[in-house]
Amino acid sequence: MSSSNDNSAFIRVIRIKSANGSEKMLEIPAKLDLERPKRPRTVFTDEQLEKLERAFTDSGYLSGATRAKLAESLGLSDNQVKVWFQNRRTKQKKTESKEPAKLTLESTNKTIENYSNFYQNYWTAAAFLSNNEVSS
Repeated sequence: MSSSNDNSAFIRVIRIKSANGSEKMLEIPAKLDLERPKRPRTVFTDEQLEKLERAFTDSGYLSGATRAKLAESLGLSDNQVKVWFQNRRTKQKKTESKEPAKLTLESTNKTIENYSNFYQNYWTAAAFLSNNEVSS
């Protein structure tokens, strides 16, 4: 049976006090380097974005050699191009998943409109027929 002291080399405990005075303990891996500064976000130029979008339109996936050539021509690292493509594919999937919902809403509204028109015409015809004799 292991005690909590055995984990002290692997677990780092951070105590946080909330506004109401209660204290919470967070246990995080000791190897997680919270003091390390984050890498600055890559800001792509308009020209780089245009070429990346063009390459994405041609193919949503790049081979390693093609990606390396593209990265070199844009002055970016291979990893930056790879991550850009991953993010762009995610964006495309999100966009595509929202479109069917929009189409469904539009088609539902159209169906309701069609039923509404049908019943309006039905009751108009029924009223007309009830006031007039119909011969067959």
